[in-house]
Amino acid sequence: MGILKGAVTRLLKLLAVVLVVSFLTFSLTKLLPGDPVVVLLGPQYSNVELREAVQEDLGLNRPFLVQYGQYLGNAVQGDLGRSYTSSFKTTTLLKQKLPATIELMLLAQLFSFVLAVPLAMLSAFRSNSRTDKAITTASFGLIALPGYAFAVFLVYFFALRFNFFPAIGFRPLSDGIGPNLRSIALPLAVLVAGLTAVYTRLLRSDLISTLQEDFILMARSKGLPTWHILLRHAFRPSSFSLITVFGIQFGTLIGGAVILEQFFVLPGIGSLAIESILKRDYLVVQGVVLVIAISFVLVNFLIDILYSILDPRVRRTGA
Repeated sequence: MGILKGAVTRLLKLLAVVLVVSFLTFSLTKLLPGDPVVVLLGPQYSNVELREAVQEDLGLNRPFLVQYGQYLGNAVQGDLGRSYTSSFKTTTLLKQKLPATIELMLLAQLFSFVLAVPLAMLSAFRSNSRTDKAITTASFGLIALPGYAFAVFLVYFFALRFNFFPAIGFRPLSDGIGPNLRSIALPLAVLVAGLTAVYTRLLRSDLISTLQEDFILMARSKGLPTWHILLRHAFRPSSFSLITVFGIQFGTLIGGAVILEQFFVLPGIGSLAIESILKRDYLVVQGVVLVIAISFVLVNFLIDILYSILDPRVRRTGA
């Protein structure tokens, strides 16, 4: 019952966050320079009657709060409006662009997690050894290296020089798993490198602290294997900071996706956001931001629930 009550409370707070984000996004798009009517009419913008007719059709001549209320009411029903420039529904454009972004984000988190956990355990278990120093140095280097610089390096060697992977473009899963993975291999490597370094450093620090606890000494005195101690006794209490950053990194990945999708010409929501901003297609921009906010909120909601499952103390506090 404690978990359910805590989940409902958190969910209500997160819904309030989404509402605030939608209002701020709607407000900021109104403050951006440019007029979507200019984009739609072009040279005919000087025609006052035609301009007023388009503004009336789009609802741009109504008071701000009326426009926001109408937008919010439609958004609750799943209608995020239509693109000013293409006349496609915003939801249709999002459905076309989301698969590439979601696949890139999920694979980046999965691979970085799989790589970071054993590296962090090895580094913590052999603290201050040459292995630990090598892993620590490599992690610091990858954290300090800008993603776009690493992307240029990968494209030069693995796409242009050796032709192992395509430099740009995206192949959907419908074309086959092999072509799909080859098309996202380079942007995926950029994301995985940075995430693995962050997760490794964070988990290593927490593991070193946990390995000094009395219950770890008790486990060692029982003659339990090292791998058993690390996985069953040390990893769980050391994973809370990792889980927290894991959730936060979803927001960072979305921000990084904007740059990488432009660099590698990937048809994701980052590219959609940039194109929509340049075209003054504000309804699409609002839809992209709203989807990103909801995704981020849901991920952190699941992280909060996971806290309660992993640590009974959190569950009792929530109750």
